Amino acid sequence: MKTKKKQQKFLTTLLSIFILQVYFNIANADEELHTVSGFVTGCSSKHSIHIILYDENSFKDWTAIKESIYEPTPSEECKMPFTLNVPKGSYTIAAFEDENNNKKLDTFFFVPTEPTGFFQKFSGMSAPKFENIKFDVDGDFVGADVELQ
Repeated sequence: MKTKKKQQKFLTTLLSIFILQVYFNIANADEELHTVSGFVTGCSSKHSIHIILYDENSFKDWTAIKESIYEPTPSEECKMPFTLNVPKGSYTIAAFEDENNNKKLDTFFFVPTEPTGFFQKFSGMSAPKFENIKFDVDGDFVGADVELQ
């Protein structure tokens, strides 16, 4: 009799663990990462290149959700490849060349003084709006190229 109760308790525990495992696998399925890749061009090949990823909330206060720093190899043409891993969502990518190596984008009256660019080009004299320069990621994305100016 005791053996049967132990077996039932063991099976109940095992079933509970299985159910929890299935639940967590389903919950984590939404967090699948997708690769976003491209090239930064228009740089000098002399300074670090910062690739900055924003979502809509982080773009409002210019707080990157991800920043990667790449060191170019000296060459005549600067064409820096980059890769970011992100979950499904809407994003924008910015990049800048850190000419004075202070690890931040320098500005003068809110206008960048170092070469900068976005994946999606925009026009106008004011800062871009997220809605105008966003792109959607729901799978791997190739060709998120940024030209620095």
